[in-house]
Amino acid sequence: MQQVHVTALINQPLSAVFAAVSDHRKFLSGGGLACHLIKKGAPDKNGLGAVRTVRSAKYTFTEEITAFVPNESFDYLITEVKPKLRLVHHNGWLEFKTEGQGTRVDWHTHFTITIPVMGWFIERAFGRQLKKIFQQRLDHLND
Repeated sequence: MQQVHVTALINQPLSAVFAAVSDHRKFLSGGGLACHLIKKGAPDKNGLGAVRTVRSAKYTFTEEITAFVPNESFDYLITEVKPKLRLVHHNGWLEFKTEGQGTRVDWHTHFTITIPVMGWFIERAFGRQLKKIFQQRLDHLND
């Protein structure tokens, strides 16, 4: 199992950072990514039960928000990947905490690539790429 964790300190108040990151369509679009909301969640359209697709150059991921606590955290689960990738997504979550004058964001995801023999190698490479993308998305909030 590959575990990816990225931390960023954003120079904005917690409520602003949470609002920006939980607006999946805006936050996960640009830089080679496109995100579309498929099903609205509650109590916010991006909240619990929301379903979105995130498209990269090679893959389209369908994700569902499985937990949502405003200004604190949200969890997600990748439920489908196209074209088919032998990926088991165990869980992903983001946590938000006030730190000094800004907000600390911790982004985690855990997954396994289930390809015999070479799966561990692909898993590690995929993990490095995800870490880079996560960091870029969070760093963009400080621009």
